[in-house]
Amino acid sequence: MIIATHDGTFHADETTACAILTYLFDTSSIIRSRDPAELEKADIIIDVSNINDDKHFDHHSKDFKLCRDNGVKYATAGLMWNKFGHEYLKKVAQKELEFRPSAKVIDSAFVRIDEDIMTMIDLNDNGQLTGYVDLITDPKTDSERAIVNRLNELYQATADIPFIVAMMNLPNKVGAEQDKSFNQTVKMLKTILLNAAINALHTESGVAKVIEAYSGGEILIMHERLPWTSAVLNNPEIFKDCLIAVYPDRNQRWRVQSLPQSKAQRFKNRLSAPAAWRGLNDTELDKATGLKNMTFIHKSGFTGGAQTFEDNLELAKLWLELGEKD
Repeated sequence: MIIATHDGTFHADETTACAILTYLFDTSSIIRSRDPAELEKADIIIDVSNINDDKHFDHHSKDFKLCRDNGVKYATAGLMWNKFGHEYLKKVAQKELEFRPSAKVIDSAFVRIDEDIMTMIDLNDNGQLTGYVDLITDPKTDSERAIVNRLNELYQATADIPFIVAMMNLPNKVGAEQDKSFNQTVKMLKTILLNAAINALHTESGVAKVIEAYSGGEILIMHERLPWTSAVLNNPEIFKDCLIAVYPDRNQRWRVQSLPQSKAQRFKNRLSAPAAWRGLNDTELDKATGLKNMTFIHKSGFTGGAQTFEDNLELAKLWLELGEKD
């Protein structure tokens, strides 16, 4: 597979696209040029040529209007993810995972990476970032507009992928030196994207297990470590009645934890532990709760636990009875 893109200053969208393509196609090489004759030697031409067909993918062309349902236009990163993302994830699953994720998990991981990575890259590249922040905040007053302006400054200067890639462009470097930096950047992004894909596939597989484990009501009970906060935050309707989770921690002890209120209020508890328990450990906590084998309650009241599942479940039941809603 020969991939072609423009030379000169490189950006997050085409470098990320190249990271996708070079992983997917094992024997691949990249041409960097603006010479049409050189570009046409490639099997796929991205982010340059002003043409869009089965071989050319240039979101700069005047006829390109493809955008997501939320209105975010595709730049080259999102465009290549939209075309090859499912295939990319299937290859990652085959090469890197010890289990075979379902088609639904693949679909969910595809959406997760598009939302978490590709959308921000595309927003930065296509000039929509400022307008998008305005759209989702809808400022009405001068003070609200001042806040939105500060948010725009923040989002445009955060050390995310577009910023990092921009810093990989070395000042006053051209030709082979710039190509070397480009290739180093693609290699870096290839590693980042691979790990992000592995994480997304594991997470979405775990989310499916959490949803399957939840039978409704105020307690979510799990007997293995699962990404339950992701399941809760991304499926608010399913977990609308749930207040606390029970699960094993890394040390094979057991935990009770309040569910967060929402994505926007991740550090606000749906049901905090009683104030009288907070900050207590071991025998002091046994005495305060009237239970046995307690381990701790965090001073903020968001989580705590016990040595065994049975004791932890008793803690959870008492937490539901005496806990404090924020």
